[in-house]
Amino acid sequence: MTGTVILCVILALAAGVDYQTHRIPNWLTVPAFGTGIALNTIVLGLAGLKMSLIGGLVGFGLLFAFYAIGAMGAGDVKLMAAAGAWTGAAVTFQAFLWAAVIGGLVALVLMAGSGQFFAQLRKVKDAGWNLLYFHQADIGVEDPARRKIRFPYGVSIALGFYAYFLFGGLI
Repeated sequence: MTGTVILCVILALAAGVDYQTHRIPNWLTVPAFGTGIALNTIVLGLAGLKMSLIGGLVGFGLLFAFYAIGAMGAGDVKLMAAAGAWTGAAVTFQAFLWAAVIGGLVALVLMAGSGQFFAQLRKVKDAGWNLLYFHQADIGVEDPARRKIRFPYGVSIALGFYAYFLFGGLI
């Protein structure tokens, strides 16, 4: 229980920093990862060490592909890995599902608020048709004057873990 409270504080701090600066700093994620491993190892021994390492790998792995394609920052990946080190693989996966649902809803609101909702929807439709008919995607040239939507996904990660802690898993 104490570990959950500490993780909630870490997540709240990360969400606040990410919301304000659009970055999740290493001074937060690296110690969070290490203390999650240390606490679980102290409390549960080698089983806790194994649980933490696998949870960290699962958290990292769930978001790494999104980082690799430029859809999110490295801080988001490291925050999910750190939270995974605290909670283990099963909780991390369930919290990821919650975060994805929450993040998707937030993204829709942000797109609608920026006036880019229908433009993004057209891109998705065009990409789907290109894929269906095996055409090369014609994504066009981005308008540099168009404002890029900044999305502090650390907030969704925090809310995903909170939702899991309050309501349990989605599957």
